[in-house]
Amino acid sequence: MDQKILSELADYLLTHREEITREWLRAVERDAVISSSNHLEYKELVDHLPVLFEDLANLLKSPRSDPNHSEVSRDARVHGNYRWRQGYRLEEVIRETSIVRRILFHNWVEAFAQKVPAFDGETRKTAEHIIHDAVDDVVTHSAKQFVEEQQTSINNLNSELADAVAEVRQREAAAEAANQAKDRFLAMLSHELRTPLNPILLWTHATLEEGQLDPSLRDGLQMVRRNIELEASLIDDLLDVARITGGKLQLHLQLSDAASLFRDALGMVKAEFARKQLEVHVELNAANHHVIVDRARIQQVFWNVLKNAQKFTADGGTISTRSFNNGQEKLLFEITDSGEGIKPELLPKIFEAFEQGEAPADGLGLGLAISKAVIEAHGGRIHASSKGIGTGATFTIELKTAPNESTPPPTTLSP
Repeated sequence: MDQKILSELADYLLTHREEITREWLRAVERDAVISSSNHLEYKELVDHLPVLFEDLANLLKSPRSDPNHSEVSRDARVHGNYRWRQGYRLEEVIRETSIVRRILFHNWVEAFAQKVPAFDGETRKTAEHIIHDAVDDVVTHSAKQFVEEQQTSINNLNSELADAVAEVRQREAAAEAANQAKDRFLAMLSHELRTPLNPILLWTHATLEEGQLDPSLRDGLQMVRRNIELEASLIDDLLDVARITGGKLQLHLQLSDAASLFRDALGMVKAEFARKQLEVHVELNAANHHVIVDRARIQQVFWNVLKNAQKFTADGGTISTRSFNNGQEKLLFEITDSGEGIKPELLPKIFEAFEQGEAPADGLGLGLAISKAVIEAHGGRIHASSKGIGTGATFTIELKTAPNESTPPPTTLSP
């Protein structure tokens, strides 16, 4: 082995490092694998090459049986860190170093051998061994540093994710505790509000059953009864809204006759209709009224829509209802009134909680919002239409039909 020739090779590589660098840059730019290089400037791309040439020269000028590659390893780790921050992929880091190896051996070591004939045998073998080991160290330690940076980033992300999950769970626990507290409060409030109403309602009913009552007293007692029933209904509506917003609305599903449920609801508002002398038309002509529903809830929906029609229809007006099937799987009820109608700008909000349009404030505006939630929980739809003020309104309730022969057992569903 000729140490002098190894030193000459070191100087030769240092002398031509700018040309080697340009050749490497052209190869990297043409390489389809190394796409991350496209957004880097010259100085960022060649960050490791000047140091690599210096380290190679030092190793060639002072070879030992066990050469110290600590500087190569350290510089390679710095390079791996840079490439991680520059957004490289691991295969790109390895690929660009392999290009350095190929250019050094195929072009410049071979060119030096042509220039210096004595560069052969043991000397050339030693030089190639030194260069291979140095480039291997660059690949190993830059990749190792890259992977460590990647793992650190993953660990940080996992830690942030764990913190975020813990925070979400804490918030969920706090929200659940708040919901439970709200449920307890509403249950207590319902009890406290209903308790004084019950004896008054019982007394008014009992007194009204008596035959001989002064007409003015009877009218007064009927007004008291209506207001107590209204307040009880408002309490029920508040509890329903709380259940709906808390996702705790339960449905007890049974095969039912929707026409029968509608007639029951109509009977509940018969007195109010009569008091306003409303003309009622009912045509329940659907071929299939069979539905699988929560009977009480669907009756509640019919009652809410009928009450809404009664509220907005002037004395002597008309309320018409018809049912029909739209295909084999849909049952529709259309409830049309001759009332004051709905302004176009109010139609999108008519099913929002506490929205009453321009009605007198004799409720909280919860009935239609509850109806929408109940119908949608059944997989149906409810919508309103009106041509504007003075044209009345139509509410359409759409439910899924069940085959006439269906006889499913009662089912409880929590939507």
